[in-house]
Amino acid sequence: MTILVAYAPAPEGREALKAGIAEALLRKTDLLIVNVSRGHHELEPEELKEVEARLAENGLALTVESSVLADPGDAVVQIAQDRGATMIVVGLRHRSMVGKLILGSTVQRILLEATCPVLSVRTDGL
Repeated sequence: MTILVAYAPAPEGREALKAGIAEALLRKTDLLIVNVSRGHHELEPEELKEVEARLAENGLALTVESSVLADPGDAVVQIAQDRGATMIVVGLRHRSMVGKLILGSTVQRILLEATCPVLSVRTDGL
């Protein structure tokens, strides 16, 4: 069993990571972080060490993975299927109606195409 977190270095990504850690601890399962940011962004080394330490204290493993697919939503869905994820955790951000129409939504794609449950979380600022 694996909890997959769709992570980007932004408030919604950090909220998804926090919720993913809680789910992994609750379910006593591994945590897989998938980088969904556009461009070359990775977890900050200090942040990664903190997450690894927290999970290690509870006997849980952490894996970080990226995809060669251009669309982050497709990447999350494909990796979740390949890894047999039992849940995907994603962070939400506020977007205008026009923004939703023109740009599409990574979270929407994940919600519609995922073959496992999806937990969506948002930051308190929304």
